[in-house]
Amino acid sequence: MTVPFWPSDLPQRVLVDGYSEGVADGRLRQSMDAGPPKMRRRTSAATRPVRARLWLGFDQKARLNRFWAEGVAGGSLPFWFPDQTMDGLALLTADGAPLLTENGAPLVITSWWLVMFGQDGIAFDAQSGVLFGAAFSLDILP
Repeated sequence: MTVPFWPSDLPQRVLVDGYSEGVADGRLRQSMDAGPPKMRRRTSAATRPVRARLWLGFDQKARLNRFWAEGVAGGSLPFWFPDQTMDGLALLTADGAPLLTENGAPLVITSWWLVMFGQDGIAFDAQSGVLFGAAFSLDILP
């Protein structure tokens, strides 16, 4: 099975407004009859949650719906999504100068997250006559 990539005709960066990234939490919490709860590690293979939002036109909304339905089987399959914190950053030397190729172009990081859509799927809301907001959560897989 080939793991699909996030479609290139959709925005590759999510909006800052509405973005949050959590830490992998593999703990198991158990309430006690008295005193503080007991906590222990349940697994080291926990997912990291991400909440995201995009602005989409009509054609992009249709493309995202098709990716959801056909590309990832109704949100049930993993896919590659651009790393929102590292992808596209320039590589730097120790003194902060960008590393360059022989042609003088900066070297940039290409980084992807292996993700699945979160439990709530995708929610669309109309922002204007031509724009839709798409809100969704992702689980970054270990």
